[in-house]
Amino acid sequence: MKRIITLFSLFLFISIGFFSCKKKEDDKPVDMGYDYFPNQAGRYVVYDVDSIHYDDFNINLTTHISPAIEYKFQIKEKIESIYMDNENRPTMRLERYMKYFDQAVPYTQMQWTLRNVWSENRTSTTAEKVEENMRYIKLAFPVTSSKTWNGNAQNTDPAMNYSYASIDQPLQMGLLAFDSVAQVNQVDNSTLITKQYSIEKYARKAGLIYKQWIDIQSQPASTWNSAQLSAYLAIPILSRVTKGNQYTMTASYYGTE
Repeated sequence: MKRIITLFSLFLFISIGFFSCKKKEDDKPVDMGYDYFPNQAGRYVVYDVDSIHYDDFNINLTTHISPAIEYKFQIKEKIESIYMDNENRPTMRLERYMKYFDQAVPYTQMQWTLRNVWSENRTSTTAEKVEENMRYIKLAFPVTSSKTWNGNAQNTDPAMNYSYASIDQPLQMGLLAFDSVAQVNQVDNSTLITKQYSIEKYARKAGLIYKQWIDIQSQPASTWNSAQLSAYLAIPILSRVTKGNQYTMTASYYGTE
C-alpha cells in the first residue's frame, strides 16, 4: 500500500510539473513582429536612392535600346506625429524630405527640402502605407514564413500577392548591420519583352531598409527578321530596355529625433 501511495505521489508531482510548464509556454506572448514597422513619433530613416529612367523618345533605331538617364538623391522618411484618422485609428504622419545629388556638394552640407507627406497605420493585423493617395498593405501580422496577403486589398489596383521570402535573417548592408530582417516579395513577373519586379526588406526596430522596384519593356523592331529578333532577345532584358523605370532605396542611417 505504501508503494502504491509513493508511485501515486510521484505521478502527481510529474503531472503538476508538466502542466505547469505547459501553462507557462501557453502564456508566453506570441511574437507578432510589430517592431518590423516602428510607430513612434520622431523615428526616421535616410535612404540613398538610385533611379533610372529609360528615354523612349530618343530610342536608338538600330539597336532598339533607349538611353538610360540616371538620378541619385537622398530621401528622409520621418514619423513627424501621430493623429487619429476618420476611422479613429492612430495614424502616423510621414514627412518625406529630399536632397538632390550634386557631385560638388556632399549631402552633409545640404538642407532637407520637404517633398511630400504620406501616412501609415499599424493595426493588429497589418502595416499599411499611403503613397500618393494609394494605400498598400506592406506587412501582415504575425510575421511568419507561411504568410501571404493581397498588398492591394485597400486600393483599386488588381490583386497582388505578397509573401515573406525570409524572416529574422541577419543582413550586413554597407556600414549597417541588422540581426533580424524580413524580405517581402511583392511582384516578380517576366516575359521576353517585359519585367516587373519588386521587393522590400524590413528590419526590427528600424522599419523599411531596402526597396528594389523594376517596371520595364523591351520592344524589338517590327521590321526585323527572325535572326535579328533572336539576337535581340538573347540579350538580357535589363540591357535592352526600350521603356520604363527602375530604382533602389537603401537605408544609409536611421534613428530618432
